[in-house]
Amino acid sequence: MEKKTTIMWEKYYEDLPIPDYWENVSYGNDELPSFSCNGYQIWINHPTLEGRQENYLGIGHKDLSKYEDWRFFVTYQFDYGEVTNDLLYTMLFNEVVNFVNKPDMYAIKQLLDYHTNYNLNIEEWQDYEVRKFIQDLLDGKTEYFLNDDFPKEVLITFLREQG
Repeated sequence: MEKKTTIMWEKYYEDLPIPDYWENVSYGNDELPSFSCNGYQIWINHPTLEGRQENYLGIGHKDLSKYEDWRFFVTYQFDYGEVTNDLLYTMLFNEVVNFVNKPDMYAIKQLLDYHTNYNLNIEEWQDYEVRKFIQDLLDGKTEYFLNDDFPKEVLITFLREQG
């Protein structure tokens, strides 16, 4: 019987320049290590093709006939466990960094909801209402307080890019 070489999750990404602003949200029962950034969850697969194929077989696939290789997988962080939120599969780390640094409106709504306790049903708002609320919030024109963990720069960049 051939012995598998198992490596710890930290080895999956030791070769990568993980940005300081990414939060390690790896959970012991997950199949892969993951990080969060701007409302997204970034999953990192094994660094070798052989390891990625072993992971594929390890989650219940009988063979590699439908295997598609990827090292990085991005989902919405707050939709954890949803099958329908596959946003990006890629082998390129820079593609992941660029993707998560430009959150879409859905991710922004999730971030606002996560970083506030305002009970405002932000997910139901129209896009223009979200943009106006963000601008008013950043300008201090609301009754709400922003703590040091609030993602101000992400929201400022989002508004700038939304025009």
